[in-house]
Amino acid sequence: MNRILLLAKDSSEIQLIERALRVDGHVLRSEHDVAGCLSALDQWKPTLFLADLSTGMSISSLTQLSAEMKIRDVKLMVLADERDLGILEAVPQLDDFVTKPLKDIEIRLRVSRLLSTSAGKIASELLQRGGLEIDIDRYKVTLDGVILDLTYKEYELLRFLASNPGKAFSREALLNQVWGYDYFGGARTVDVHVRRIRAKIERRQQFIETVRNVGYRFSENQ
Repeated sequence: MNRILLLAKDSSEIQLIERALRVDGHVLRSEHDVAGCLSALDQWKPTLFLADLSTGMSISSLTQLSAEMKIRDVKLMVLADERDLGILEAVPQLDDFVTKPLKDIEIRLRVSRLLSTSAGKIASELLQRGGLEIDIDRYKVTLDGVILDLTYKEYELLRFLASNPGKAFSREALLNQVWGYDYFGGARTVDVHVRRIRAKIERRQQFIETVRNVGYRFSENQ
């Protein structure tokens, strides 16, 4: 179930959109002005914001609204008449738009595409293990909200282990996975990198466990 916030004034359009979204199990909340929508954003925390340009939005207000949605990580879809397409061209960072007259099947398909893209992005970007967060797309690691300074290989080794919690890997397997099959360095390279990673991430809890006579694993208790 996704929460969808709608900025619109036309009661027939609101009813059409509500009927279309109800089919897929979404919950709709409609507001008649931007102030009401901004209040709902804080209290209701929607996944998607549908904004009808006929409520009187200018290029400036739409640009500000789009920037606000990016900060809040809320998808923004605009409903527009064909005469308003010039406004859309001036705000290229919109996630999507639908031109009127609205069709329920188009609303359903476009909303479904946006929400599935958003869900996939979240799943693929972040690995969260206890207070440790690995942002895969940005090559960024934070511990309790503090950004850690890791080298590329330290990051790759940590990411690989954290992606497979509870599974033990030999030093040779880790060399192959992180450094590649053509790497000629010894297994001690893994030990050195694990020691450096531990020094940076294990301030209050243990993330990487040593498996005797095998190698290392990422704790599955995180």
